[in-house]
Amino acid sequence: MLMKNEIEEALHAHAVWRKQFRDFLNGHASFDLATVGATDQCTFGKWLDNQGHRMIPSELHDEIRAVHKEFHQIAAGIIHKIKEKRFAEAHEDISPDGPLNRASLRLEDLMLKLSLHEPAPVGSPAPQNEPAPSVQQGSEKPLASSPGEPLPPISPG
Repeated sequence: MLMKNEIEEALHAHAVWRKQFRDFLNGHASFDLATVGATDQCTFGKWLDNQGHRMIPSELHDEIRAVHKEFHQIAAGIIHKIKEKRFAEAHEDISPDGPLNRASLRLEDLMLKLSLHEPAPVGSPAPQNEPAPSVQQGSEKPLASSPGEPLPPISPG
């Protein structure tokens, strides 16, 4: 599989995780709260630790891992804030300008940067102004639309 296709699939996996988390926060789905903060339990994290580790230059891989870890730590923090009934803080974290969406956009930027700099196969001509991958930065819907929108209760556990 071409590196660009793998990157697009990894970005898609990240978007799916975000959608499931958003659906959970809006009370429309269940979510495994025990794994929210774990970077090796989501599909993107598994890809990053395996195929991504082999295909991404180590300096960039380390940066992507750090941002991915930050993303999951923020998500776990949101759950913690909801459990403590700190709803205003949780809303701030999931707002379009909040830390969860900023971390997600940084992760997408790094992955898109990687896909745009994919080395051409030996013997093939250099690409001329190739279009960006189908997953575009900022195309993801923010996790919350307004600060007044209620968060679902989360049972302690």
